[in-house]
Amino acid sequence: MNAYKKFGYYYDEVMSQLNYDLWLEFIEEFLKPGDNVLDLACGTGTLCTMLKLKGFDAEGLDLSETILEIGREKMKVNHLNFPLHHADMTNFNLNKKFNMITCFFDSVNFLKDIKEVYKMFDCASAHLKDNGYFIIDIFSKELLNEYENNDIVEDYVTFKLDWKTKKTSPTSLKHTIKIIEGDDAFIENYYEYYYEIRQLQHRKFKLVKISGDFNDDLEDEDERILLVYQKL
Repeated sequence: MNAYKKFGYYYDEVMSQLNYDLWLEFIEEFLKPGDNVLDLACGTGTLCTMLKLKGFDAEGLDLSETILEIGREKMKVNHLNFPLHHADMTNFNLNKKFNMITCFFDSVNFLKDIKEVYKMFDCASAHLKDNGYFIIDIFSKELLNEYENNDIVEDYVTFKLDWKTKKTSPTSLKHTIKIIEGDDAFIENYYEYYYEIRQLQHRKFKLVKISGDFNDDLEDEDERILLVYQKL
């Protein structure tokens, strides 16, 4: 799994168009007052912050130390305090159990093979309380095909973004991210891998809900698939 490097410093601004409220509203259906949540691939802790402001206990975990440093600075600004763990979501041990674990924004698709995915499921199970929920999202076949050859160029206040996405195989994408800021520029490459729902079954979990684009039903044209598992 790739960790964001220099791009981490631009992550929040580039991802600002995401409506985090959609994810928050979706998971609140499965939460009770006082529940605690661990967010895998948490980025700068935006979802954790929203959960804390809603009265839940929240912790985050991410592979990128750069991202986590920014998250800790955000906590100071928001006068909040919650743990942000620097760890690999396929191999971690926090010696703690949670009511819910989440992994969003197709972070699962950054895992390079199904063995890594199953290792993530094992870690999630080990950190969930009895009957706890593990909620993830993945991109759909529809979005995989849309991204066959995609290029996004955007100007921000202090930098320019050129984000190219190319389908490199029937089940994989390559993202080439170029940031230009003044006379400086850098390029980073990241890879994502398509997984079908049938592959994402695990003996320690029961799949209890499938949602397409946050709706009750899954349609062929949906771009994001949300999967809700309950620990057995």
